[in-house]
Amino acid sequence: MSISWAGTTLQAREDEPVSSIENLPNELLQLIFAFLPSSDLKEASLVSRCFYRHATDFLWQTVNLMDKWHLHVNDETINIFGDRGRGEPDEHDDTPIIQKLYILATNPRIASKVQVLTHRCHLPTPNIFSELPYMYFDSENLSQDNRIQTLLWLAVRNLVNVHTLRIIYGHYNLTRILLAAFLDRRRPQRVPLRKLWVESSCLSGFGTNYNDLLSPGYATGLESVRIRRLRVEPEEIKERSKAQFEYKLARGGRHLAMHNAAGGFLYTTVDIHTPPPRMTSAIVLPTPAELRAKADAYDTLIWDRLNFDGPEIQPYVDSNQFPYPNLKSGPSNPMMNIIGKSWSTLTSLNLDWILWRQHGSSNDALAINDLQQLSQLRFPNLRSFQLRNAVVPETGLPEGVFLLEDMFLSFMEAHTKIQCLSWPLDRFYSHTKPGPDVLVRTRAVVAHLRNVLVELRLDSFYSGNGEMNTDEGREPHEREERIRRRRFVSEFAAHMRKIEQLKLEGGIPRDEKRELVRALHYCRLRKLVLIGVTFPVGNTWGARGVDLKQHDPNHASDATHQLEEEDFDGILASYKNGTVVSDDFKFEPYYGWRAEAPFMQFIALHHAQTIEELKLCGYNGSPILSCLTPITTPLLYPLRHFDNLKQLVISFWLLTSFEDQYRDVEIIQSWMDTRSPASTALVVVTPPATPSSAPPVDPAMMPRFPNQPARPQNFNRWAVMLKTRFTPSALAYRVAEDIAPHLSEVAKARPGGVRVRASFCLGTRDDMRSANDIFDLDIRIGRQAKVLEFIGPREEVERGRFWQKLENRRWF
Repeated sequence: MSISWAGTTLQAREDEPVSSIENLPNELLQLIFAFLPSSDLKEASLVSRCFYRHATDFLWQTVNLMDKWHLHVNDETINIFGDRGRGEPDEHDDTPIIQKLYILATNPRIASKVQVLTHRCHLPTPNIFSELPYMYFDSENLSQDNRIQTLLWLAVRNLVNVHTLRIIYGHYNLTRILLAAFLDRRRPQRVPLRKLWVESSCLSGFGTNYNDLLSPGYATGLESVRIRRLRVEPEEIKERSKAQFEYKLARGGRHLAMHNAAGGFLYTTVDIHTPPPRMTSAIVLPTPAELRAKADAYDTLIWDRLNFDGPEIQPYVDSNQFPYPNLKSGPSNPMMNIIGKSWSTLTSLNLDWILWRQHGSSNDALAINDLQQLSQLRFPNLRSFQLRNAVVPETGLPEGVFLLEDMFLSFMEAHTKIQCLSWPLDRFYSHTKPGPDVLVRTRAVVAHLRNVLVELRLDSFYSGNGEMNTDEGREPHEREERIRRRRFVSEFAAHMRKIEQLKLEGGIPRDEKRELVRALHYCRLRKLVLIGVTFPVGNTWGARGVDLKQHDPNHASDATHQLEEEDFDGILASYKNGTVVSDDFKFEPYYGWRAEAPFMQFIALHHAQTIEELKLCGYNGSPILSCLTPITTPLLYPLRHFDNLKQLVISFWLLTSFEDQYRDVEIIQSWMDTRSPASTALVVVTPPATPSSAPPVDPAMMPRFPNQPARPQNFNRWAVMLKTRFTPSALAYRVAEDIAPHLSEVAKARPGGVRVRASFCLGTRDDMRSANDIFDLDIRIGRQAKVLEFIGPREEVERGRFWQKLENRRWF
């Protein structure tokens, strides 16, 4: 008996005895194999035919098509040295993709096991503030070789059970093939494609000759569509801004430092469309023909290496030339076409930070056209409708677009099954009251949502210097936005009764967050998410960060300039008040901050008995780890009332200065070095015991004894500090020491304790450009402040965390 798997032929004896486990019913074997990690599944697949069948069911259930970078070393490049080593770098080597596609194309049985297909570039997705507004994603010299494109067509022909397609930072040529093939109703399939996720990719150019996406009878069959962080410019728009720095990924282009999503930068090659002003005219940019020639040269090296390692791939491609169609015949507005052709089956629609206009442009024609089309569509099964745009002006809604007045009122009236709603906070209502007819219709929509809406996500544009305690802006547009937000509090939020999850993100003033929490008093909130630039429940740094500067004299960030001082006396007088609200509570909004209890007290007062998950994210003014200022304890004290709390996500400020130098880069690197190279995630560590809260001697100091002769210190003081203060275990105990006293004893006593995610913001600090990223340390805190386990710190793009977030995304 021979078994072919991953290009390897396995031999098994026919007289091999059958183990007892193989006699179990298939259903039980499936349950057993479902709990095995990938490494064990790979080993199990080599044991027997039975194990092979069940192991490969899970090994190939999810397939990731991702490229890599590769250093080409030959006689011409042997003397080239870069930050990665010797050789000329190909930033987008498709070898791993080719090898997987060959297996899928030649082995229909393996391909039929694939249910979720993901294609992504190995690079981190572009930074939403500093890179996304300037990037285009139609990089034609990535994956340009006809052989890989042929393999993809042949592989898709066998992927008959794929129900979820995700394209994240996809290569243009592969993206358009994937979209064209999977949206083709003639594609061989046993299971229809139900979920589509496209992020930071180009949607244009995916039409086919034999599948007219514009035909009236065509339907995608999609149930969930998530489109985020990309441009929606139609194919016919070729003119781009001439005054801005614009670029796209390339092979062999100019080197550019881009965000690595881990507190630093990496150099990759790009095709610069419009050079930045600082780039001198003496620098010659490569032409499209030169970029294509360089990509051709890299592809020749790739296939030469493949022909040496696996000589069967090239002959297979040559003998199976797929007559794939002309992809340039696609719809002119692909995003709206996909959404419109999914009307009969769509249950979840998410448009997340869509760039409707070019950087620096105020032209709203495209956005208005798309939103008008969207408002006229009807989705009889729609349960989740989300539109978010809190990041950059390029994603902003045009003036005059409101959800419950004007353009989208009829849309909301028609969609009575919506349970999850996301929309900009200041764009539900206009700043001017509508006529009586519109007002009656709006109130009817609110009355319906009152008893069906369970999740509400609201955002507002981020404020660079942080959120205000209260909005007192006097400019006309500031007054109008304030009126619109406060209308939402009184006319919408106060009427809700079934909201279980609330998310508030961006530049929402603190008093308006408080009123939103109060307005939802009669809802049983299970999850509350507060995200901003400043710590959402109070400023622990003092006015303009004066208390932080006592611990970090070199801190000179503009972020502290607008930090307002808390009313210390008022908080001290009220932060220990009870958490009982009268049964006849009637919401009456008020704004501003009086001498009163801290924000956390209001959250506890109205929702402490039901909240299971609490997220408090914002770094300016956040608690300083191991150096809590006097106001910190009163601000966090009400946390002890949350007896049902299972998870707390909270921002901490990490002091990284040592001997007048910021050591962020070294700290981040030390975290990277602790990771297991054989694992797809970090190792979860269960500590043997919790050490004492304060060692008798500061581990960063050497004791001095009487009459000890002075002698030069020949040890590395920073190495000692790094080991004793910044290792994952040291951080875990420091976090527990700071936050455990504030947590409910009832919550900590439950099996597994309270999961606390401490969130830190670190990164390269440079005079020209900084790179700050979020690193999360997950710990579990049990009785007596015991650290039960910890994992991290991890950046958001760390492999295990990336896939975890992808798989657990709600409403997809």
